[in-house]
Amino acid sequence: MSTYFVTGATGFVGAALIRRLLAAGHEVRALGRTEVATGAAPDGLHAISASLGDPNRMAEAMRGAEVVFHCAAENSSRSAPNACAWINVAGTENVINAARGAGVRRVVHVSCCDATLVNRDRVSWKESHPLGEQPLDAFSRSKLLAEELALQASGEAIQVCALRPAWVWGPGDRRTLPALCREAARGRVQLCGRGENLVPTVYVENLVDALLLAADAEAARGRCYHILDNEVLNAAEFIGQLCSSIGLSAPARGSYALAYARAWLGERLQQPGLTRADVVRRGRSALFDGTAAANDLGYEAHVTIAEGMESLAAWAKEVGGPSGIARTERQPATEHDVSVLVRIADAAQ
Repeated sequence: MSTYFVTGATGFVGAALIRRLLAAGHEVRALGRTEVATGAAPDGLHAISASLGDPNRMAEAMRGAEVVFHCAAENSSRSAPNACAWINVAGTENVINAARGAGVRRVVHVSCCDATLVNRDRVSWKESHPLGEQPLDAFSRSKLLAEELALQASGEAIQVCALRPAWVWGPGDRRTLPALCREAARGRVQLCGRGENLVPTVYVENLVDALLLAADAEAARGRCYHILDNEVLNAAEFIGQLCSSIGLSAPARGSYALAYARAWLGERLQQPGLTRADVVRRGRSALFDGTAAANDLGYEAHVTIAEGMESLAAWAKEVGGPSGIARTERQPATEHDVSVLVRIADAAQ
């Protein structure tokens, strides 16, 4: 039995990872934005009372852990202006410093393919592809900066690697799926174009496979990896199957340019609806090279998209369909959340 420390324990990816670690008989120390467990915690799970703003407290909780999985992140375009900087960037720096101080062997940092999100197609991109411009929004910029910070820390004292998952999907998603349900309630889910563009994805259990492989892969030190499903669908196929699985009507085609212009205006007027990042994800082609993950980690997606959609449909039915999914939505970080993190960080100095 090994001991692992997981941040973002109540999030989509963190919770899926913890379930797998516990099922394998490992001890898990879990740090989450909200209460990690209610009632009797499963055997092997230890909820940690700490904050991403306090590296000293995290270091105490990490002592004896072999690997830290840093899954915590703020990933909403509707979050408070400073949330991405404080949670994604400063939070990552604190996790790395805490892990180094605790003598942890390796940190596996969860980045994302949106770290290179720009308003153009990203086809056949390797992890080293030069971006040539700043990522599109505050979230994407913060994820790229956090990834760079994490990888630069890798060395003799601590080994760090980063995973760049594509569009993570599956049962338990509390951000994208509820947003689709809200969008459908206002009319129909939009494709932001003809739907012929390629959409890279990764089913959540395939991502967990990659996380576990990255914990021990010798070649992974100081490197980042695209993590993908084996199949690549176009937007009409993938978003259409998502909608069908959770009980929504088929998405509507439209104009990419018009969708982007509406999103640009909506962001400036602080109106509900799609953001520019949403439009790019749905309307621009992306096809990432996953060769490095296959070679260095031995990663291969074991769950097919068809199998994942079956599991998603069963979960959607269990939670009550679109209305039930909408109620599971995780709210974006607020100014209050940021101010609490800042106070904790100041007190920890």
